[in-house]
Amino acid sequence: MKAFLLSLFAFLISILPLTALTAHAAESAEIDTGKVVASLVSSHDSAAPGETIHVALRTVLDKGWHTYWRNPGDSGEPVQLDWVLGAGWEVGEIVWPLPMTLPTGPIINYGFEGAPLFPVTLKVPETAAIGTVETIEVDFYYLVCKDVCIPENGVASIDLRIGENVKDVLWEALINEAITQAPKPVSVKAGVSKTNDTATITVTELPEGDFSNAYFFPFDQGILMHSEPQKVELGTKGIALTSPSDYAWDEGLPDTLSGVLSYEQNGRSVGAEIALTVGDNLDVGLSPAKGQLAESNIGLVGAIFAALLGGLILNLMPCVFPIISMKALSIAKTAHGERTVIRREAWAYTAGVIATFIALTLLLLGLKAAGNEIGWGFQLQSPPVVALLALLLFVIGLNLLGLFEFGARLQNTGSGIAAKGGLKGSFFTGLLAVIVATPCTAPFMAGAVGYALAQPALVTIAVFMALAIGFALPFLIMAYVPGLLKALPKPGPWMVRFKEFLAFPMFAAAIWLVWVLTMQAGSGGMIAILIAMLLVGFALWLFRVQNYVSKGLAIILCLAAIVLCLTLTTESDTDTVLEKQAWSPEKVEALRAEGRPVFVDFTAAWCVTCKVNEKLVLDKEKTKALFKETNTAFLIADWTNKDDVIAAELESYGRAGVPLYLMFSPHGSSDSNNSVRAEVLPQVLSYNVLKTAIEEAQ
Repeated sequence: MKAFLLSLFAFLISILPLTALTAHAAESAEIDTGKVVASLVSSHDSAAPGETIHVALRTVLDKGWHTYWRNPGDSGEPVQLDWVLGAGWEVGEIVWPLPMTLPTGPIINYGFEGAPLFPVTLKVPETAAIGTVETIEVDFYYLVCKDVCIPENGVASIDLRIGENVKDVLWEALINEAITQAPKPVSVKAGVSKTNDTATITVTELPEGDFSNAYFFPFDQGILMHSEPQKVELGTKGIALTSPSDYAWDEGLPDTLSGVLSYEQNGRSVGAEIALTVGDNLDVGLSPAKGQLAESNIGLVGAIFAALLGGLILNLMPCVFPIISMKALSIAKTAHGERTVIRREAWAYTAGVIATFIALTLLLLGLKAAGNEIGWGFQLQSPPVVALLALLLFVIGLNLLGLFEFGARLQNTGSGIAAKGGLKGSFFTGLLAVIVATPCTAPFMAGAVGYALAQPALVTIAVFMALAIGFALPFLIMAYVPGLLKALPKPGPWMVRFKEFLAFPMFAAAIWLVWVLTMQAGSGGMIAILIAMLLVGFALWLFRVQNYVSKGLAIILCLAAIVLCLTLTTESDTDTVLEKQAWSPEKVEALRAEGRPVFVDFTAAWCVTCKVNEKLVLDKEKTKALFKETNTAFLIADWTNKDDVIAAELESYGRAGVPLYLMFSPHGSSDSNNSVRAEVLPQVLSYNVLKTAIEEAQ
């Protein structure tokens, strides 16, 4: 027994040095900051002088919450680590994990869920004394978000013994795994260029992997619009990603931009750090799109052929159907009559098509020479043009229904073309068909038009002439092929019904143009065009009254409708300016004393929900109008940076983060009772919620 006790004592004495070495834990105490449990972990329990080890901030997030990458995306703030170290210690940059896209409403952020590790390298000074213990301390900060965003922070520390190299088996393995899976620099060729408002990233010499769902995470803000999708195209030599460009392009970019390209490898997401040369657009071996020609190698002959074919197919596009149907009806009326008349009208229609195409082309070239960025269909970007065209189609529809008839002299030059033929009517039909065709792009057209607009004026005109000929060709062929004319049914009562039927495609086209106008000029534009249609409808009724007073009034009403259309502007030209003031408790009380309701928006640049509410509700034109009409003050409590006054106000309403929306009644109202407390609105706003709150506060 004595021998056993002596042996046990000797064993305990022998392991005391190991106990001393492992007494300094490789993990700090866990710190619960609210939505995250954080701790500092180390790959080593003990390290020798001059040795480089790894330490990491370990975070375990509550389910559904997330923190942010180095570039947080549309909002948010990245994880931040501030180290407190002794003299001579060197700490590296964060080895960032591969981020994920975090969509919230219309915005996209970059960050992490679950339990991400944030490793750094730590070099022990050569002069560190063996046997001493050094405290490694980190002051950490992160923004954690779900439906609200809460800034959280804390301090964690571990003790590291200087001496023999002793690794922590658990944390060394987990930290090494995190570092291994983190994106690494790879040797690829990559460039980024900008055309109009689109940025194109091209990458060649790619590593092995599946790039069909590749995504580029830029290190810097302002390169790409994070909230817009990235379109991926796979080529034989690499990939191309296109996405709308952002503000940094206007401010000037460095020669090189960097970021992480994510892709799939062996069934899991991986990332590669790549550097993009600004201005380079590499050949990634893209094939021409199906039914289109690549602009880079289309050539003049190819462009003319593509334009001719595209013009033919353009006749089948829905935006042209109402007008083309009218021409088909006109041919059907004369199909069994004089062939000479049919051919003359077909050539008149062709002349109208070609003349309109040439006029639009010359106007387009003139505007481009003046520095405007425009393309096919540019005239329909003008609200007055859209409004007048909608008005014209509305009038033609009424004419097709037989609700009015102009004299024979006017019928050949105006809306009576649907009922009467004639050279002037055919010419006008061709003109109208081209104007309403411009919103459509048929197969083969895109490459041809793109090529034409990048060439000298004569080449541009030649390509558009081919497009015009292709567009008019079906009716020319019909006029010169007797068999086709004979196949058409003979005139009869069916033509009256068919003519009346064509009024409804006309009305459908007019409705579509009213919708386009609403997108351009807002609800005010819609009201204007509907009033213009009412004025013209009344005028057409007055024209049927056989006296000069009625006809004079009808002309005045038509002119008024045209003027109303010409005065329309895009909605951005008439946006309501909403005054927003900085929040303070004193400002709230001063505005309430003036008898005004007060709305307070507690927000921050990094707050995801705040930005969603701004885009979907607060920045909308009707919301601005609501504030203006009700004389409601709009105050901003910006918590982007630390502000103890705002933090105290949030706490007084039981909140630890933003957004917070408050509605104060004016002093003296039945609901206020001079209370300093406000109505708390939901964190996810809607226009109706806001409108009800303002109405109740008044």
